Amino acid sequence: MIHDFATAPRTPRELPTRREPPTVPVVKKSRKLRGGLLFLVVVLAVWRISTSAPVEVAEDLAPIVEAKAEYLQAATTEEVLLRGPESEMKQTPADTAPKPDPKLREFERKAMASKQGGVENDYGFYDSLQASAWRVPVQRGVYLTAEDRKRASYTYILQAASLKSRSEAVALVAKLQQRGLAASYSESEGGFGEVSWYRVNVGPFNNVSIMNKAEDVLVSMHMMPLKRRVQ
Repeated sequence: MIHDFATAPRTPRELPTRREPPTVPVVKKSRKLRGGLLFLVVVLAVWRISTSAPVEVAEDLAPIVEAKAEYLQAATTEEVLLRGPESEMKQTPADTAPKPDPKLREFERKAMASKQGGVENDYGFYDSLQASAWRVPVQRGVYLTAEDRKRASYTYILQAASLKSRSEAVALVAKLQQRGLAASYSESEGGFGEVSWYRVNVGPFNNVSIMNKAEDVLVSMHMMPLKRRVQ
């Protein structure tokens, strides 16, 4: 076979290359998807926190919170004590400052005037009280009610004892007369077949107070006198 080198090229002819189809950027789409999911999660978390109940302090953290509050309160109190009353007075507004009492100011003014002028206090009012005479109504005599007047019109005797023996009655009368009492005895006759009794009496009395004194004497002699009204 005869080759024609004059017409045929000496270099080999390049074959056409096959171009591959362009690939879709998958990385960019996946990044967008992840960003959207992350944003959605953040929105859901914020909504959940805003709508949830207030957070309660755990029981184990409660003592820590209380201790912190006590520490802050103690620090504030200590700061106030260290500042003293002067700083509190400086912070007090002028409107809320206590106003002086006009009566107290008048008293202070008079005291200063008396000290400066050497004027002694005037006690004329007390001197006039001592010099003045006071009449006090005094009840004279004894006040008697209607019942007292009615009792005063009666006559009473005191029965000291009632004895069966006449000799005992006579002896008791003598004993009472020695004590200064107006004593006597009377015989009470009984019915048929009954024994007579001898009553030892003290009185009669028209004054109730004298009768009460005689009764006290009989009681001191271990007797139980019986009060009897005669009229």
